[in-house]
Amino acid sequence: MDYDDEVSVKDIVNFHIKINNAAKAKRALARLSSKDKVAAFDIIDISTASREFKIEVAKYFVYDLDMRVRRKAEVILETLIPGWVADPGESILALLKSAGGKGAAKRNAAVRFLFGIIDANSLRDTLLTLLNSRNREHMVEIIAILEEYIDSSSDEAEQVKIFDGCLDIVLSDEAEHSVKHHACNLLSVFFKKVASTQLGEILHQKYIERQVEKADSVHRYLCSGAAGLNSYFLEDLIRPLSEGGKTYQLKMVGYFAYVIEKIKDPATVDAILDTYPDSWSVNEPPKEEKVGIICRRIMQALEELWEATDDGDVRGMIMGIKYDEYPNKRELLEQIKNRLDDRNLSAAGRQKVVLMLRCFLRPGEDEALRLQAAQLMLFRAGDTTSRRAGLEYLVSSVERRNLNTAEKGSVAAAMESLLGDDGLADVLRPMARYLLFVVAPERITAAAEQTALLEYLLELLEGSGLGSERAEERVQCSLSILMPLLASDDLCDVARYLESKMSRQSAAETEKTT
Repeated sequence: MDYDDEVSVKDIVNFHIKINNAAKAKRALARLSSKDKVAAFDIIDISTASREFKIEVAKYFVYDLDMRVRRKAEVILETLIPGWVADPGESILALLKSAGGKGAAKRNAAVRFLFGIIDANSLRDTLLTLLNSRNREHMVEIIAILEEYIDSSSDEAEQVKIFDGCLDIVLSDEAEHSVKHHACNLLSVFFKKVASTQLGEILHQKYIERQVEKADSVHRYLCSGAAGLNSYFLEDLIRPLSEGGKTYQLKMVGYFAYVIEKIKDPATVDAILDTYPDSWSVNEPPKEEKVGIICRRIMQALEELWEATDDGDVRGMIMGIKYDEYPNKRELLEQIKNRLDDRNLSAAGRQKVVLMLRCFLRPGEDEALRLQAAQLMLFRAGDTTSRRAGLEYLVSSVERRNLNTAEKGSVAAAMESLLGDDGLADVLRPMARYLLFVVAPERITAAAEQTALLEYLLELLEGSGLGSERAEERVQCSLSILMPLLASDDLCDVARYLESKMSRQSAAETEKTT
């Protein structure tokens, strides 16, 4: 309910002080805005309210979402309760330090007592209380002591409890990001200790599987449209990225590509990201800054994934995202040409350049740039995968487009040069020979070349086929030109068989459609 404007915060507070009912006061103050709560505590602090009233109300708000309200409550408790500590980390640290001075055994006993290492649930609850500490120095010291304890522990059952407690925090929907970060650090210490043991291998696999399972559920939730991506969901998706396996990596990189593409349009940002302001945040960043933070975090995660994986498909998708970030593709292609000429380019750098070059062959790109990129892939990139991609694009291009004489001559010269290269992989020669045949069949004069070509065409027709009617038209046209040039009657018979087979296939396709 909303209070009438005529009823001020002072009236509300004084009324509950007068009736001395802290329970009702807590409920009434909980309905107020953060600003009014701060004002209410100022009134309570200097009022004649009983000590018990002030303590009960302050304890209720000591974990309020607003930092200013929390601090007002802490001041009252520090004033009224001797030795009261706003930060539980301070008292925990004092006890651990006192026990540490009496030897490792006493310190370990204190750790087991304070952290409740009885089961994973009690450990998790204690860790959450500790990691929510607002004094960073206290927290760092305590974590260091706990890390030493984990490193010296030899009890496997206890180690599993520590693992489960930390993992529950990492996967929790309630824990803050900073808390999850410290829990991850503890797990890193744990895995370093047990890395070479069977227990470590089993728990590490469980660690990855649980994180992937959580990330998959978050991904499904986001894709349902029930919520937008925010920093917390993003960390859940990124956390298992490096070790989650190829299937998970491809799925996430594809999702990140979708997100980056959508947030470029201001009209679709709110449909993809959760940029709703945190009303309790004192320094709420503007929407544009939130979008930028998420974008930068995604790109950082992709860089880390690039270093963590050697898989060509995953790396290719990552480079596709980077490719889309360049507005001027013509300038990018010039940069790639220059990089390919750099003799000092490392193997890793060359791989990035080559993968970027392959992006030019994607549908929708400028045709002139695609042709240039294909040429670079054939003669400058040099690796078999790039050459295959370049040849596949040229095959598609010559089959679907009506090339002019100059273009046919250019492709023919390129294929003759490629076929003359002893370094060309045998698996690619049939495709290069086929391209030469389509654009300039009269240039295939050697009997061995003619035989290899006709064998390749036969394999295509008896296998997956030529793919399109236009491709068949090109082949039939080139066969009619090549026929008089064939070196033997046997080759002529094969060529006539191919023509006959294509005619029968075309007739069968026509009959199906009528």
